[in-house]
Amino acid sequence: YTIFPDGAMEYGWWIALIGVIAIVYAAFVAMSQADLKRLIAYSSVSHMGFVMLGMAALTVEGSAGALFQMFSHGIISALLFLMAGVLYDRTGDRMIANYSGLATKMPWYSVAVIISFFAALGLPGFSGFIAEFLVLVGAFDGAINGSIVDVFMPILGLLGLVLGAAYFLWTIQRMFFGNYWVKEESWQLPDLNARELIMIIPLVILALLFGIFPGLLLDLANESVMGFVEYVNIQGELNLEVIKAVVR
Repeated sequence: YTIFPDGAMEYGWWIALIGVIAIVYAAFVAMSQADLKRLIAYSSVSHMGFVMLGMAALTVEGSAGALFQMFSHGIISALLFLMAGVLYDRTGDRMIANYSGLATKMPWYSVAVIISFFAALGLPGFSGFIAEFLVLVGAFDGAINGSIVDVFMPILGLLGLVLGAAYFLWTIQRMFFGNYWVKEESWQLPDLNARELIMIIPLVILALLFGIFPGLLLDLANESVMGFVEYVNIQGELNLEVIKAVVR
């Protein structure tokens, strides 16, 4: 973006479109997954689409949201994959259909998974909500006051959020509620141990901390984000004028 600001402006619409496709398509693919780890992986692809959409809008809110999303997702995706790893460590199996009613057998693990899923789907109070909210505000602002993105793009982004809530909540319902059942009776499913709690608790705290106090990151990045957006918009326009003059 800073090396080719003219390209960022000229092809910003296509970058935003690819981001929106990633948000929606990856959400549908995640919804169809039978493997817990694959579901989490495709949810990550969907969340990274918000980064592209926020960057493409070339607004302060959108760029700040894209930055916050990258930071937030680093925390939340680590927590999600850790949750999948805990279950796989006990059974060697990640298939969602092979588990039911885990809340009765592993209550603390179930609470940790529900918290991580709520953080990933962008529930208010978690860092993911701040990131996605800023991206969508920036994209709507860019669609109304700018010339790069269209209004349908943040609207489809909202659809991606709804789909994300659907597949995460559906997974919670299938795996953790109802009567306890697992595919193999020999599977031992002890609850979280001290080593796992030491890894999980700091990530949960960070997701909550930056969700409640987003200024801890945004205040540090604000000046840089504003300078970035101003540079790309101004220099991009100048470069495009020069390019058009040369082509003529």
